[in-house]
Amino acid sequence: MIGLAILVTGLLLVLAGLAAARIPGGATFARPGIGRAPGSTGANPIRAFLLSPIHPATWYANGAVLLGFFTSVFAFGIVAALGSAGLSVLVAGIGLIFIALGIEIARLFGRMERWRAFAGDPSRPAAHAYKPFRGSIPDMLRAEFLDESRWRDVLYVAVNFPLAVLEFVVVVAFWGVALTLVTMPAWYDATGAIPTGLLGLLGEHDTATVIFRTALGVGLLPVAASISQLVIALHRAVATGLLCTSEARELRRQVETLRESRSAVLDVEASELHRIERDLHDGAQQRLVALTIDLGLAGEKVAADPAAAKELIAAGQEQARLALAEIRQLVRGIAPSILLDRGLVAALEPIAGHGPVPVTIVSGLAPGERLPVAIERTAYFVATEGLANVAKHSGATRSEVRCRREGDRLVVEIWDDGTGGASLRPGGGLAGLANRLAGVDGTFAVTSPPGGPTLVRAEIPIGGAPIGGAPPAGA
Repeated sequence: MIGLAILVTGLLLVLAGLAAARIPGGATFARPGIGRAPGSTGANPIRAFLLSPIHPATWYANGAVLLGFFTSVFAFGIVAALGSAGLSVLVAGIGLIFIALGIEIARLFGRMERWRAFAGDPSRPAAHAYKPFRGSIPDMLRAEFLDESRWRDVLYVAVNFPLAVLEFVVVVAFWGVALTLVTMPAWYDATGAIPTGLLGLLGEHDTATVIFRTALGVGLLPVAASISQLVIALHRAVATGLLCTSEARELRRQVETLRESRSAVLDVEASELHRIERDLHDGAQQRLVALTIDLGLAGEKVAADPAAAKELIAAGQEQARLALAEIRQLVRGIAPSILLDRGLVAALEPIAGHGPVPVTIVSGLAPGERLPVAIERTAYFVATEGLANVAKHSGATRSEVRCRREGDRLVVEIWDDGTGGASLRPGGGLAGLANRLAGVDGTFAVTSPPGGPTLVRAEIPIGGAPIGGAPPAGA
C-alpha cells in the first residue's frame, strides 16, 4: 500500500507538471537538460519533465538537500546548546556571552545557507543587512541583541532543522524507489530470491514483470527529479523570507533612511545658515558699520580738519580690508575655490601645514582624478571637521588623512595617535558629520578605544556620475 501511495503521488506530480511548468513564485517545476531551440517560445512542460533528471538544477537540488540535512543538525545542536547554557547561567552574567556566541554562529550558518539554498541559481536575492558591530559597548550590545536580522537567523536555524530532515526523507524516498526499480535486474533478479514485503507485488522474475519494473523505475526518475527541484524551490522561499531582504522590506528600509537623511540634511543646513549669519554679524558686519561711521566723520572734518579726515579715511580703508578678509575666510569655510578648481587632494594639502598637529595626506586617487562636486565637497568637510576635532580634543602628535576609492564609494579616513575616547555625541562635531553623510547616503563610523588611536571613517557613494581627469562641469 505504501508503494502504491508513492506511485499515486508521483502520478499526481506528473499531472501538476504537465498542467503548469512553473510553481507559484517563479521556481521551475522541471527544467530540461538541453537548451531550447532557437526561435522557440515558452517551455514545453512534457519535454522539461522528461529531461529533468539530466538537468544540472536537479543535481544542485539533490546536493543542497543532502548537505542541508547534515548542516542543519550540526547548527541546531550547537545553537541550541549555547542558548540553553546561556540561559542557565544568565544570572551569573556570563550567560550573555554564550547567547551572543550562539547568535553569531546562527549568523554564520545563515550565510552558508544562502549559498547552499541558491547554489546553481543565478537569481540570488541579497542578504538582509546587519547592524554594524562597532562603537561603544552599549552600541555593540544593541547591535548583537536588538538586531532583527540576527534573530531571524536564529529563527531560521530552529525552523530549518525539522524542515531539512523532512526534505531529506522525501527526496531520498522518491529517488530510492526510482533507483531501486531501475536497478532491480542487476541485483534482485540475478539472485533469484523469493520476493517479500513491498517487492512482493513486483517481485516476479518473468520477462514481462522485469520490463514493467524497469519501465516504472525509469518513469519515476523524472518524478524524483521534479520532487528535488520542488523541494529546493520551496526551501528557497523559506530562506528568502528569513535570511534575505525582500523587495518590500528593502523599500521600507530605503524610505526610512531617506526620511532620516532628509531630516539630518535640514538640520545641517539650518546650522550652517546659523553659523554664516553669526560670522557675518560678529565679523564683517561690525567692520562695515565701523567703516560707515569713519567715513561719516571724515566727511564732516574734510573741510575743517583735513589731517584728521585723512586719518579717518585710512582707518576706514583698514576696516574695509579686514572685512574683505573675513568675508573671504567665510567663503573658504563654505567651499574653497581650490576645491572647485583642482579637486579634493589639492584642497586638503594647504590645511595639512596650518594646524597644531602635523598632518599627512595619503591619497589613493589617481593624479588629477576628479569626482562629482557634491562628493568632493562632502569629503572635504569630513576631512576638515575631523582634523578640527583632532586639534581640539585628541592630544595627538601626528595624524593622517587617507582618501581612496573602494568600488563605487569614496573612503575618507582621519587617523590620529591621540588619547582616544571619541564618540558620536548628540550635538557634537562628529554627529554633525554623520548627519551630513546621511544626506548623501553615506556611512560614518568612529573607532576610538581609550588610549587611542582614533580612526574616523566615512564612505561616500559615488553613484553613476562620470569619473575622469576633467573637472566637473561648471568648475
